[in-house]
Amino acid sequence: MYNGERLLHDAAVEGNVPLLLRLLEEDRLALHRVASGSLNETPLHVAAMLGHLEFVEEILTRNPEMARELDFRRSSPLHLAAAKGHTEVVKLLLLTNPKMSLSRDWEGRCPIHLAVIRGHTEVLKELIQVKPEAALPKIGSRNILHLCVMHYQYEALEYLVETMGDDNEFMNTKDDDGSTILHLAAADQQVEVVKLLLTKSQIKRNVVNHQGSTSLDLALARGCGNGKDVKIQQLLKREGAIQATGITSSRRSASIALNESNEPPQDNSQPEKRKKIRKKGWLEQKRSALMVVASLIATMAYQAGINPPANIWPGKSEIVTTKNSREHLRVDSFAFIICNSASFYASLSIILLLISGLPLRWRFFMCLLMVVVCVAVVSVMLAYENALRILSVASDLTDRNMRYGFIWIFLIGIIFIGHTVRLVVKMARRNRRRIKRQRGNYSPSQEPILV
Repeated sequence: MYNGERLLHDAAVEGNVPLLLRLLEEDRLALHRVASGSLNETPLHVAAMLGHLEFVEEILTRNPEMARELDFRRSSPLHLAAAKGHTEVVKLLLLTNPKMSLSRDWEGRCPIHLAVIRGHTEVLKELIQVKPEAALPKIGSRNILHLCVMHYQYEALEYLVETMGDDNEFMNTKDDDGSTILHLAAADQQVEVVKLLLTKSQIKRNVVNHQGSTSLDLALARGCGNGKDVKIQQLLKREGAIQATGITSSRRSASIALNESNEPPQDNSQPEKRKKIRKKGWLEQKRSALMVVASLIATMAYQAGINPPANIWPGKSEIVTTKNSREHLRVDSFAFIICNSASFYASLSIILLLISGLPLRWRFFMCLLMVVVCVAVVSVMLAYENALRILSVASDLTDRNMRYGFIWIFLIGIIFIGHTVRLVVKMARRNRRRIKRQRGNYSPSQEPILV
C-alpha cells in the first residue's frame, strides 16, 4: 500500500473531507488508483459503512463508478450502508447506481435482505421506493417476508404487507419445506404477525407444507400451553383455516364428483390386467412354497432311507417278543420302505418340475403339484408311523403311541373333504353363471315373426 492509499483510507475512517480534497488536488487519479489497488475495501466502502454522508457524496461526485466496487466479501458500498442503517447514504448510492440494489454478496444477500435482518425499516422503504423489484430476490427459497418473520421484524413486515399485500404470489411464497410465512408465524407463536397476515394480506389460510401440515395444524400441535397458542388457533379458525385432514377429504370428494361427471369410458382391459397380475403373484408364491416344502421332504426321506430303523434289515433284528411277531415286523418294514420311497420320489418330482423351466402358469398344474406335495406329506407321516412300529419291537412301545397316527389321518380326511366340497361348490357356481349368460344372450326379439 503506497502512502496515498493509506491517507485516503484514514480520511474515509474519519470522514475528513478537507483531507480528501487535498489528496485529490495532489493526485487527481488517486481514487482510480485506489479502485485498482491492493486494498480490499475502497474509501467509499469505509465511508458508507461509517455513515459519512459528505465524504460519500464527494467521492461519488468525482468517481461514480466506485459505487459498483465490491470488497472481498463481494459486498458493495450499498450493502454496508444498508446493513448499518444509514438511510441518507443509501439514498445517495441508489441515486448514483440503483442497479446495485440487486447485487448479491458472497452469501447471496442483497442490500434489502441485510436491511430487513437488521430491522432498518427506513432503508427498506427507500430501497423499495427507488427500486420496487429489489423486494423480489430470494435467499435460497425464502423471500424477504420469511426473513421478517424469522428475525422478528414486525415493523418491516407490516410495511411490506401494506405495500405488497395484494401480490398473491409474493405473499404465498414457500420455502424449501413448503411453508409460507403463515406457517412460520403460527409455529413460532407470533400472534400479531398472524393477525396482520390474516386481516391485511392475500395470504392463503390452508396451504399444506411438505410435512402435510397447514398453519392450523402447526398451531394445534403446540397445544394450549399459553394464551398465545389459544389466540392463534382462534384467529386461524375465525378466518376459515382448517386442518390438512379436512382439505384431503374435501379434495377427495371433489375429485370423485369430477370423475363421475367428466370421466371418460373406462378401459375394460384394466380389470383383466389386474386379474393377470394377481394370478401371476399367486403362482409365484405357490412356486416358492412348493420348492421349500419339497426340499425339506426330500431331505427327510433321504436321511430316513440311508439310516432306517435298526430292525428293518435281516440279520440286524433284535429278539422278537410275543407282542410283535416276525411277520408283523416284515410287513411294517415293507410299508416303511414304500412310504419313505413315495415321499422321496414325489418331492424329487416336484423339484424337477419347478426347476425345469416349464411354463407352469395354469392354476390346474399348480394345484396338481400341491396334490403331489400332500401325497408326499402323507407318505412321510405313514413312514414315521411304521418306523415307530418297527422300533416298538426293541423298546416295547405300547399301541397307545400309535393313536397319534390315527389323529393325523383324521385331520387329513377333514382337509380332503373340505377341499372337495369347495371344489364342488365352485364348479356349481361356474355352471350357474354360464347358464345365466346363455339365458341373457337369448331375447324374444330374436324369434321369427309369424304373419
